[in-house]
Amino acid sequence: SAADFSDADKIEHADAVNTLVALNIINGQDDGSFNPEGDVTRAQMAKMIAVAMNGGKETTTGTKTNPTFTDIKGHWAESYIEFCADLKIISGRGDGTFDPEGKVTGLEATKMVLTALGYDADAYQLKGATWATRTDELAKAGKPSLYTELNGSMAVSATRDVAAQLIWNGLQNKTMTVKPSNTLSDGTITWSYEPGSKSLLSERYNAVVEEGFLTA
Repeated sequence: SAADFSDADKIEHADAVNTLVALNIINGQDDGSFNPEGDVTRAQMAKMIAVAMNGGKETTTGTKTNPTFTDIKGHWAESYIEFCADLKIISGRGDGTFDPEGKVTGLEATKMVLTALGYDADAYQLKGATWATRTDELAKAGKPSLYTELNGSMAVSATRDVAAQLIWNGLQNKTMTVKPSNTLSDGTITWSYEPGSKSLLSERYNAVVEEGFLTA
């Protein structure tokens, strides 16, 4: 739990950290600290999401002969990055690179959580000039909002503390269900995206959140 880390007094989002530690999504540093104020890299965020999508287990997809991105071959997070890329959860910098050691901003991390929930980047305009605005809108509309307990700017680098809360908020949201429909006049197939019946937590961990009062 968060209390087990040597710098527990610095952890602001202890409930989220507790939960993500239990779900095997995050862990501490080699020195026994959590380092809540440390910045999260794009590679680290990809790993956390990959493990969350895999129900707390390590991914076993391996690596590709021809990597999806030009700068990830041999990187410690290569398999996690490829896992997320295959699921269309992440995208590169636009020049063929992923920039694994680049610091991830709160908005970039939020976009990764949204795409992990099934918000198609094309359908929801999470790419191009509109990606930041649409990410912000969809995050606020989440149930719960992806920004719950997060009061600072999401345009700056995300800390480990912020990433934990963001991922925990995302796990409680329902995943998107894709439904095909056709237009009778010309037979065109279109796709609609609607919230499903299960949260990402339920879908990947077969778990639910229960709330109540301890009476004894």
